[in-house]
Amino acid sequence: MSARRWRRLLPCRRQTIEAYLCLLPSLLFLLTFTHWPIFRSIWLSLFRWNLAHPDPTFAGIENYARLVTDSTFRKVLWNTGWYAAGTVVPSIVLGLFLAILLNQRIRGVSVFRPAFFYPTLIPTAAAAMIWVVLFTPGYGLVNYYLRALGGRGIEWLNDASWAMWALIIVGVWKHVGQYMLIFLAGLQAIPTELYEAALTEGATWRQSLTRITLPLLGPMTFFVGIIAVIDSFQSVDQVYIMTKGGPYDSTNVLLYYIYQHAFQYADFGYGSTLSTFLLLLLLLFTVVYIRALSWRVTYQ
Repeated sequence: MSARRWRRLLPCRRQTIEAYLCLLPSLLFLLTFTHWPIFRSIWLSLFRWNLAHPDPTFAGIENYARLVTDSTFRKVLWNTGWYAAGTVVPSIVLGLFLAILLNQRIRGVSVFRPAFFYPTLIPTAAAAMIWVVLFTPGYGLVNYYLRALGGRGIEWLNDASWAMWALIIVGVWKHVGQYMLIFLAGLQAIPTELYEAALTEGATWRQSLTRITLPLLGPMTFFVGIIAVIDSFQSVDQVYIMTKGGPYDSTNVLLYYIYQHAFQYADFGYGSTLSTFLLLLLLLFTVVYIRALSWRVTYQ
């Protein structure tokens, strides 16, 4: 390589090195606390490591075969899907509805925006403790208003028929503000000229919603759909505080089941297998979701 060409490439090489040096702290953090634990968990899933076998013993796919025969795992997987279905769609729909409502020029809108977003700022553990009090059968406000409306009190957290619904209510309440804010940012990025032109052409509010608002909110909806499903599969704080997976495993979800085996039962091999299964499940969902819906997203 000639000296002249080397001198031309030297600034580019210096910028590349500087860029990698700037990324190095974040890269080290990801490798230490994200990538290494993932690969370590996958490796440990191939071992028998519990109180009966204090020393890790290679077991191959034994732990994965155990998943097939584990009836509690099947129930936990069903509960996880039920919780996801009960929180994802209502949270997205309510978030979109609130975003459209709060995007209007109405008096007091600056007060309602932070009010609806505030639950997102509360730590999940603290929010769960608040709802435990609200769902208390004797003096909880939820049953108080149910009785005031002529209904009867419900054992929200002690009845297997209602405990999951209680968790779903908390999940929707906790996340709807986050999705509302994302949709609101998307709405404010839509040019007002499009609505003015539609109004000039005689379009109704419903037509403007279906032909302008929803298509141009496609990128936001696409993004919110991914994070909503991932959040629903990673919910564990409210389960731990409100129900401990009960009654009779009716609210036991996958992440809490992982916690039980890895830290309560000290079955690290099976806990790692469950963690690997959750990782592969979310990875499969993400790939299918992106391939199925990304081509339908309308970008401005």
